[in-house]
Amino acid sequence: MSSDTGGKAFFDSNDFGPAFQQVQHDTEAYYILGFHSTNQARDGSYRHLTVKVNRNDVKIEYRPGYYAPSDFQHQKTEDRELALTEQMRSDSPATDVAVYLQALYFRSSDNLFYIPVSLIVPGSQIPFEAKGNSDKANIDVMGQVKNAQGITVGTVRDTVKLALDQNQQVQRKNIQYSTAFTLAPGKYHLKFVVRENQTGNMGSFETDIQVPDMKKVPLKLSSVVLASQRVANTAKQNPNAPNLLVRDGLQWIPNVAHVFRQDQHLYFLYEVYDPTKAKGAAEPAASPGLGRREGGPVHLLTSIEFLSGGTKVYETPLVTADAINVPDRDAVAFQFDVPLDQLKPGTYICQVNVIDDAGGSFSFPRMAVKVMAAAAPAVAAASVVAPASPAAP
Repeated sequence: MSSDTGGKAFFDSNDFGPAFQQVQHDTEAYYILGFHSTNQARDGSYRHLTVKVNRNDVKIEYRPGYYAPSDFQHQKTEDRELALTEQMRSDSPATDVAVYLQALYFRSSDNLFYIPVSLIVPGSQIPFEAKGNSDKANIDVMGQVKNAQGITVGTVRDTVKLALDQNQQVQRKNIQYSTAFTLAPGKYHLKFVVRENQTGNMGSFETDIQVPDMKKVPLKLSSVVLASQRVANTAKQNPNAPNLLVRDGLQWIPNVAHVFRQDQHLYFLYEVYDPTKAKGAAEPAASPGLGRREGGPVHLLTSIEFLSGGTKVYETPLVTADAINVPDRDAVAFQFDVPLDQLKPGTYICQVNVIDDAGGSFSFPRMAVKVMAAAAPAVAAASVVAPASPAAP
């Protein structure tokens, strides 16, 4: 290393006197030379240097060369991975690529929750390359979850390859990536870094999430999923970590931005856990293969209403649930399909009404929803969904 940078190394001696004398002698007189290379290629290659003088009675010492700077396309794999890792560790956000995420929660067992995470990146920020009849690109995703003590309890590292028909107008869509973690109740810090692999631009997003302790709440309600897409997913589920956004062979794709069009359907999914057993109801017989849980009839009431300017403009019919329909998790799951052509374009407050009539408890979560005019058929747009990748717990 010393010779590569124009220096000199001293070995095998504990006597530093000669070394310091040599250093003093070599630095009594010297010249500093500088130049601008005419080679503008940022390829990371090694470039040799030669210094000549018109005197024969001197010996010159100089560094024999240097490595040119390298752009992203010429970086080695380990350098690219290091850049992602350093950005994950950095306290400063990466802002060259816009990233936003949403984290939801569903109870998977008595004290564990399935946490689906959805990231979106504007398609206009991903440079696609035209190859044949399709446009192709790929993005790197790195994420981690830390608990309240700052200990990493979940990680994900993925490379997603994208291939789109050239008429899909990706610039008008979002790239959406899905993954999931399994967490116990508590407070966590979630951070993701996304890099597009054409220019190496990166973006990051981080937020705190609270996984609730449902033993302390009267009505145990999951997150409310809002979606405009449900895609076929018949893959065999991992019995130890099933994807709880897959229902009846369809995977729900959360709409992170809560922006919909009039020509779309707005799908709702949510669950109520451990609903109160109706008084006076008999305990049902044990079912083979199911653990013993409180049974008998329940009495849950739910509906969804849309408010504009404080005035209710639409409400779904009231739905009553009298039985648990997800017995392995002691849950009642509700699914709604709301056609949006009955709502005018505008911003609404969507309120989900859930009442446990047998237990006298209730919850009314609210969220903002924007409905836009229907798009012309030639420019219809929807999210491009990257494959889901379950994260390591």
